[in-house]
Amino acid sequence: MNCNMVLMLQLIFTLFTLSSSTASSEVFKSVGDSVQLHTQDPLLNFTTFDWIFNGTKNVLRYYDLGDIRRFNPSPSYKHRMDFNEETYSLTLKNLQKTDSGLYEARASGFKNKVVAVYNLSVLDPVEAPVLIYQLNKETCNITVSCRTHHLSVNSSCDEETCEERKVSSLGLVSLSLFVSSSSILCNHSNPVSWKRDVLEMKKLKLDCPNEGVY
Repeated sequence: MNCNMVLMLQLIFTLFTLSSSTASSEVFKSVGDSVQLHTQDPLLNFTTFDWIFNGTKNVLRYYDLGDIRRFNPSPSYKHRMDFNEETYSLTLKNLQKTDSGLYEARASGFKNKVVAVYNLSVLDPVEAPVLIYQLNKETCNITVSCRTHHLSVNSSCDEETCEERKVSSLGLVSLSLFVSSSSILCNHSNPVSWKRDVLEMKKLKLDCPNEGVY
């Protein structure tokens, strides 16, 4: 095979395999929610359009052959998905944690192009935290503990301030303890939900000898 033929084949291969460097978008949803995924880059002329999960599993394939247009959803998705044939957006319903992963939209024809990339995380809502305290009646100091099933955070409170504390798990779930307007607050949150427990500092110190100071 001569040099010109090699260069021609390389050019043809490049044209057929060309893909965009579309950046991945992070999306967080609760279990049971719906999510709509849109194309992020302009679409070229194409004959097939795919939404693909984790690089290998087809969610659907859409054909545009001029007079013939149709889409074939995967059997595991067809009862809980919608596809917009005008915008090519994908809507997934009743999300489960097993739906977490990478979703790509690929338009294929003379040129192949990735036109959307989403990293979807489906999370359970957080549970309500529980604040527990101990009061030292002599010093009027309070030791506070805030707990969930998986995380805990402790703090010491003097007069009307507490040492702020925060712990995180996998960068997604956080538990934080602080004081605002004389209330001890514990927040439990993740990217899709938030819950709180509150204690009033003045009520906790009613048995203190110097209660009137606060």
